[in-house]
Amino acid sequence: MMRLRSLGGLLGLTLLGLSGCQEGPKAGPAKKADPPAKVEKVPGEADLTTIHVTAEAEGRLGVATAKVERRKVGRTRTYGGEVMVPPGRSVTVSAPLSGTVMVPDGGRVPQPGDEVRKGQEVLRLLPLISPEARTQLSITMVETEGQVDQAETALAQSRNLLERQEELFRQKIGGSGALKDARANYQIAEATLNAAKKRSEALKKTLSGIDAGNLEPLALHADSEGLVKTVHVQPGQSVAVGAMLFDVESLDPVWVRVPVYVGDRRLIDLAADALVGELDDRSDHVPQSAKAVVAPPSGDPIAATVHLYYEAPNPAGTLWPGQRVGVRLPLAGETERLIVPRSAVLHDIHGGTWVYQKAADLTYQRVRVRIDHLAGNEAVLRDGPPAETLVVTDGAAELFGTEFGGAK
Repeated sequence: MMRLRSLGGLLGLTLLGLSGCQEGPKAGPAKKADPPAKVEKVPGEADLTTIHVTAEAEGRLGVATAKVERRKVGRTRTYGGEVMVPPGRSVTVSAPLSGTVMVPDGGRVPQPGDEVRKGQEVLRLLPLISPEARTQLSITMVETEGQVDQAETALAQSRNLLERQEELFRQKIGGSGALKDARANYQIAEATLNAAKKRSEALKKTLSGIDAGNLEPLALHADSEGLVKTVHVQPGQSVAVGAMLFDVESLDPVWVRVPVYVGDRRLIDLAADALVGELDDRSDHVPQSAKAVVAPPSGDPIAATVHLYYEAPNPAGTLWPGQRVGVRLPLAGETERLIVPRSAVLHDIHGGTWVYQKAADLTYQRVRVRIDHLAGNEAVLRDGPPAETLVVTDGAAELFGTEFGGAK
């Protein structure tokens, strides 16, 4: 009986479990939710630098374009240079006789850096004459007359040499280097003769004043126009004959010394003119031309450089001795380069250079370029858009501001 009850209970539990496992009514398939966003097209890199404008905006921005050109240009390379005073342009005035330094007629002794004109009185010298000084003055007078004779002979020789080199150059027999040397030697000989004559005249005037008993201060003038470099004496100071009094430097023209690596010298067109400008090559600064000059060979063996020299006009005095400048030297041969107007080039905050090329009507694309060098109002490129491409010249900065949200 107990076994039957157990079997009955077990059967009841089994039926109850089976009834709980029966499936209910089937549900339909679940509906998928829509995505929050959908990418129709992945933008390419070119899309990020492309600007679409309206016709009204294009007119308001004043957009103008020009074609990229490809033409042959002379190759150049920029080096650092140093402005210096040309040889023979720095003159030291010495005391022609013993005396006391006095203030000039203007009432002020020029200071270093002051500009003086040719023939301007710089100092006065009151001679100190003793019997020994009188004898020494006579001896000095004889020596000065001999210096005048020697200077006249040297000037005549240099004139003949200059005329000969000019004739050889006209006949295309002599070189331009020899002609420049001859012209420089003639200028030095002429300056030496003028200085000797002035010293002789001053001594004659002094001796005449001593003999007449009315000795007057001797005026000392600047032999050339330039700047006072150094004043070696002070008013009231007694100086001996031959003592240095002041130095005057002529700064128009000036020389520019350019250290060049010895391996680059053979690549440079040594006879061509160079361009001298600022080190930072600012857009508002126009480089000036400088002529190649012949100078004694020099260099720096430690830096493995040789020196090239160029003469630059300096009428406004903008170039100063010791000033560092950028010198663009022409290289031998020509090469084809891409050229765009300088106004088309834009600079980003990282120093990158760009132009806007016209991709289609009312569509402009910003393209990276690499600049080789600037030549006046043109930019010579190493890499850039192909020739005949239209690039924006007027309105490029406005497009740049529109692209980055800086313009309205």
